[in-house]
Amino acid sequence: MNIDLSQKSTKTGLILLASAVAGLVTGNQDLVDMTVTESGAQVGGTIPIVVTMLIGLWDTFRKEKK
Repeated sequence: MNIDLSQKSTKTGLILLASAVAGLVTGNQDLVDMTVTESGAQVGGTIPIVVTMLIGLWDTFRKEKK
């Protein structure tokens, strides 16, 4: 498995992974937490974090077509 940092998807994947790890480190205990305010909706919880991690892993290791 080789990570190619010249691909845009790899950088995006690493950012998604970092944000998911940050969410887990902060102690997110709820499965899904959604807050709707005047400025928009915010979604948090364990399930969105896991989905973000999976997308980040896929984006990090996939090979873009040239």
